[in-house]
Amino acid sequence: MQDFLVYVVEESLNGRADDIRAKTIAMDVYGGSMSEMPRRENVVRVDAGRLRRKLAEYYATDGRDEKTVFDLPKGGYAPLISKRLGEAALPETPKFETKATAWVKLGAGIAGVFLLGCCVIAFWLVSTWQDSATDLPVDGLSRDERSAIFDASPMRLQAVNLANTGRDLIFPALEPARLDAALTIFKGAIENDESYFGGHAGAAQVAATIAVLTPDPDLASSMLSYADTRANRAVELAPETGWSQSAKAWVEFAKNNWPEAMEAAQRAQRLAPNDVHVLEFVSLIMLYSGSFEEVIVISEEARSKFDLERGYVFQNAMGSAKFHLKDYEGAVSAFEQATENGGPVGPVSVAYLMASYQMLGNESKAQALSEKLSREWPDSRVDALFQKLFADPKYGKDLGEAMRQANWRPGNSR
Repeated sequence: MQDFLVYVVEESLNGRADDIRAKTIAMDVYGGSMSEMPRRENVVRVDAGRLRRKLAEYYATDGRDEKTVFDLPKGGYAPLISKRLGEAALPETPKFETKATAWVKLGAGIAGVFLLGCCVIAFWLVSTWQDSATDLPVDGLSRDERSAIFDASPMRLQAVNLANTGRDLIFPALEPARLDAALTIFKGAIENDESYFGGHAGAAQVAATIAVLTPDPDLASSMLSYADTRANRAVELAPETGWSQSAKAWVEFAKNNWPEAMEAAQRAQRLAPNDVHVLEFVSLIMLYSGSFEEVIVISEEARSKFDLERGYVFQNAMGSAKFHLKDYEGAVSAFEQATENGGPVGPVSVAYLMASYQMLGNESKAQALSEKLSREWPDSRVDALFQKLFADPKYGKDLGEAMRQANWRPGNSR
């Protein structure tokens, strides 16, 4: 991210701001052959969103007394650099140690390198820009809101930051190491501020996901019990938030309590219609319940309302829903767009793409994806997993049948 920032600033200062594109960043910063450019351009788009959030977070916390503000406005890659004067500096946030120590130290290392790059450029440019007041939102919170949280409790702000980091780690959910890391981060948020609902809500979502996916019955039982406790605590602390309600809905889904899961999911959507992470879990519950039209509505409304910086699970859920509605061309389009936008990629999306191409009669593409699934995820049993996840196992069987028609076989490595 430091190289990304330095590059776009230097290009802008050299009069080439209008020429900065994802492709130029991919070539000049990320490198690689021309055949890799489309994939690297997607990485650039995702990293641009990460850079925006890091900049906003920095100026809302450690960099609140900086005179020079660097921003990367949405819709392009040319930086906006401005001066701000007269803001009172706030005290430095105290450091802390948690069970997430390794992750926190890693984040601190990245932030340190990033800060160094910012300071070098700031020293270079501080006197060249006009004064401009900015209000930079991060994860739904403005600078003023983050400052208010800091004034009340620096540990609360750290808990908020950790929890928001954990939310971005949950998907793709079929990666155990990713889920373990996310759970560690949410536990760190709880340790920093037990009264902050987000740590509990996120821990509940991750633990319930592990309970659903693990083949170990003892682990599933302990994770589900833990998830239930955390979800109840989140609802106790903040029943009015969509995140708490979506955590409760996801735990009820993991317990196969469909009416309760649907009720809590619908409540979560009403409470937080603009929270993309809430919409991810709501869309999955709707998908597995068989409410396919509702999944499509959720995704299409989100795409029309938000300038999405990356792909989200509800876009993949829309592809799955269209497959089960027999709109196979729509399913292919949804999954390919989600992939192009940097959405979660894993055996589930590959399996649905394979099945969709097979049902469209494009056997060559279907078999090519079958080979990729067998080669890269040889032990994946998406067919069996989806028979378990859907309220009606028929939908999982339909997917598995299309996969087998594409010459995929369980454990078949090529």
